This record gives sequence, C-alpha cells and structure tokens, in this order.
Amino acid sequence: MCNFKIIILLTLFLLSGCGKSPLFNKLEKTKDEISGGMLLSERLPVIKRSFDLKWVVSPTLDDLSSFEIEFDASLEADHSVHAYLWMPDMGHGSSPIEITSSDSLHYTFSELAFIMPGLWVLHLEILKNNQVIDQWQKSITL
Repeated sequence: MCNFKIIILLTLFLLSGCGKSPLFNKLEKTKDEISGGMLLSERLPVIKRSFDLKWVVSPTLDDLSSFEIEFDASLEADHSVHAYLWMPDMGHGSSPIEITSSDSLHYTFSELAFIMPGLWVLHLEILKNNQVIDQWQKSITL
C-alpha cells in the first residue's frame, strides 16, 4: 500500500512539474517573432548600436541551432555580449549559449537547444561590469 501511495505522489509531481503543456497552447506567430532562416535588422536603444542577426542553423527541435550577429559599430571595450533562451510558459530556460567573437563586430551564438515545442524567447543583453545596460528579445514558436 505504501509503494502505491509513493507511485501516485510521484506521478502527480511529474505531471504538474513544468506548468501548462505546450500541447494545449494555441500559439500564433506575431510580427515580433523570429521565423527560421530570416535575417533581422535590429537596434539596441540604449547603446545606439544596430545589428543584423542571421540564422546559421534555424531554430529546430531536431538539432542545436546557431546564429550570427554583425554590429554596425564596435562595442565599447568594457562591454560584453550575453544571450539566453527562456520558455515563459514553462518557467525555465535551456542550456547556456556558447558565444564566440571573431572581431569586435561579429559574434557567433551556438549550442542553442530548443528542448521542447512551444513559445521560446531569445534574449540578447549587453553588459558593462556584469550589469545589463541594454537588451533585446524576440519570440520563437516551435
């Protein structure tokens, strides 16, 4: 009898652990949403830098994704770039994004793991002394 109660409790815990299931969410794409393979031209309002974002491997559940950013001007020497994925409906993110830079204008973001279908938000942050001074985000629905 005790094992049966434990199994029931574990089952309830697992079913309620991640919030609403994306299978029950009817999500529609918006104009601010990224669709695979497209080139985005965006602007960071605080530091007044524009950038182009190009997907190398479009967002997918089947493989790790990656994209490149080219800024219109170099970032300040004490600025750094950070990015992360967040799934707001589930209340969690994904594994860390690997960021490499070939020079002060070009950055590659790889190892993006979209681990389940649903709404994801890609966040890009500019840091100064480990404090966010500017940010940009776009929605991605898989």
